[in-house]
Amino acid sequence: MILINGKNKILGRLCTEVAEKLLKQNDKIVIVNSKDVIISGNPTLIVKEYLERLDRGGKGNPENNPKYPRYPHTIVKRAVRGMLPRNPKGVNALKKLTTHIAVPLEYKDLLPKPETLKNVSHIALEELSIKLGAKIKKIETD
Repeated sequence: MILINGKNKILGRLCTEVAEKLLKQNDKIVIVNSKDVIISGNPTLIVKEYLERLDRGGKGNPENNPKYPRYPHTIVKRAVRGMLPRNPKGVNALKKLTTHIAVPLEYKDLLPKPETLKNVSHIALEELSIKLGAKIKKIETD
């Protein structure tokens, strides 16, 4: 099992690293602290882009439209899914991935050190999720 701490990691770089490991290795991968993963760029433009994606509808039945995630752990999982091949190998690789919003008690002792935050404009997935309408409380941790 590979444990990855998502604190202060950029979403795209984290997901490419995870997708490569899922395809090359046969281990399960667990991502914790997905609420602290960041998306670099102008925060207002990022929120606007995600809201437009959620509001986009189709002509027909709303049940057949694509479903976009609002919660941090599902946003990370969806980003990894987009970087995997669309064949049975990619489907099996995605089944080996588990994501968590915070750190579960079973992984507290195994938690790797977080990266240092780079000096870029960014928004954390927790803030983005709250602005997208996810019903989560801001989680206070030390």
